[in-house]
Amino acid sequence: MNLVLRGHPLQRMAQRGITRADIENALANSHTTWTDPSKPSVTYIGPGLNGQDLKVWTVPPGVEDPSGRVIIKSAAWKD
Repeated sequence: MNLVLRGHPLQRMAQRGITRADIENALANSHTTWTDPSKPSVTYIGPGLNGQDLKVWTVPPGVEDPSGRVIIKSAAWKD
């Protein structure tokens, strides 16, 4: 998986104590996924390395991109 992280997502990750490895783990082990056509974005929920659920928003098609490139829009720990 080739994560693309620039600007906003990097700022949010730093503020929220989220690592690249947390995002990779959440995407690889996601248990909930949905698409929001109004944004557009794909939302994934899966565990970070600490076991806590992490929400990750990507540009469509998300992890389904045949190139393996995943553009991250934002990430936050799930309440």
